[in-house]
Amino acid sequence: MRFLTLRVRTFLFMILNLLLAFLLTGAFSFYHFKKETKEYHNERFERKERAIISHIEYVVSGKDSLIQTAETLRNSLIKRINEIGSIHKLDIGIYLSNGELIAKSILQKENNAVLPNKLTLLQVDNYTSSIGRQVTEHEGNLLVSTSEIFLPEDQYSLIVRTLYRVDNSTKPKGQIDFLKQLVYVYLFLLLLGILLAFILSNYISQNMKRVIEQLKKVRLNKSNEKLDWRFNDEIGELIQQYNVMVDKLEQTAVELATTERESAWKEMAQQVAHEIKNPLTPMRLTLQMMEREKDVAEIQEMASNLLDEIENLTNIAEAFSRFAQMPKLKLELLDISYQTNRAVALYLDRGVSFESSGSVYTKIDKEQWSRILHNLVTNAIQSIPKSRKADVNVRVDGRDDRIFIFVKDNGEGIPEYMQDRVFEPNFTTKNSGMGLGLAMVKNLIENLGGVIRFNTSAKGTEFTIELPIIRD
Repeated sequence: MRFLTLRVRTFLFMILNLLLAFLLTGAFSFYHFKKETKEYHNERFERKERAIISHIEYVVSGKDSLIQTAETLRNSLIKRINEIGSIHKLDIGIYLSNGELIAKSILQKENNAVLPNKLTLLQVDNYTSSIGRQVTEHEGNLLVSTSEIFLPEDQYSLIVRTLYRVDNSTKPKGQIDFLKQLVYVYLFLLLLGILLAFILSNYISQNMKRVIEQLKKVRLNKSNEKLDWRFNDEIGELIQQYNVMVDKLEQTAVELATTERESAWKEMAQQVAHEIKNPLTPMRLTLQMMEREKDVAEIQEMASNLLDEIENLTNIAEAFSRFAQMPKLKLELLDISYQTNRAVALYLDRGVSFESSGSVYTKIDKEQWSRILHNLVTNAIQSIPKSRKADVNVRVDGRDDRIFIFVKDNGEGIPEYMQDRVFEPNFTTKNSGMGLGLAMVKNLIENLGGVIRFNTSAKGTEFTIELPIIRD
């Protein structure tokens, strides 16, 4: 998945961590507030219940009226029960110790079933055997508290059941204020976290891109730029390894260039030695024959053969010298079409033709340009078999800001296994020669700021030279 870059993954991971932290904090806060709310309602219920018990004890104590008998007590509780329930806003049921209902206050109809007219003996035994206050939970959010009140002089006791329905909408004011503040803080931290995650992910990805861009620019044949990093972190370690690689690469490039030069000159020396050694044996035999020969005409013929062999050795030495020490270029602004036509004109009688789109100017060395064309045209002619009529076409074409020079022949082409070595020194497909021509041509064209390439097939080969146009 291309879109899940390091930058995007870092950003998403940080946001996920932030949301997870908020979720865990929110879950803990919810549990904490739920517990606090429950404790709040329990404490509130307990306060109300104590107030109700005190109120009932005040009524049954007879301090507000002259209550002496059980019947007057019952009548008084029946009259006062609704008043007590309304004052404390809770439903209340008062029972005798045998479980018989004396009076009850019902403000909410759904609480009527929780206050039956008669308590079972098991319920009465449970209540009376418990010391103090007993709280149980019924269906929904209803809390039921049962307490026992002893009448004056312990004549008998009363069982008081108090109902408290938990209202979840009723929360401590401090909790509500805290929740509001917590939400604001969470929103602020979320926005701040997103901003910081975006900045940090960009920071990491930009530095990684910097390293990637430098890695793309690494070349074996040139000096590569090192990177600086002021922190000793993972990116710093990566950049440090990159700098070490650059040092090793430069050292390797120097060693490789030295090895290549030594290998090339070693092969060249072997080739030159081979080319020189070949004519030495017949030359030695010819001189031995000349020592024994009496006929002057025969001696002159042998001397002529020796001069030919010496001329061949001289040509080999000159070719090697020209390749080893190329003369300094004398650049001039010249019409490349005209200079090419002059060089090709020497081969017009050998099946070579010339075409041009018009005058185009660039800076070249006149003598070196003639040498380039001489090598290319000569190679083209020599690649054509004797059984085939030679057809070599040289064409100059100026396009936009580039000049293209084409040298096309109708020879047999270059075999595929040789195509990678065409511009190597001492490479040749001919029975004679040093194989320095195309290597020298490539060197000269690159010095002129151009390039050379070729296309080949069984129908022939076309070399293309590309040079910059100079219009002014």
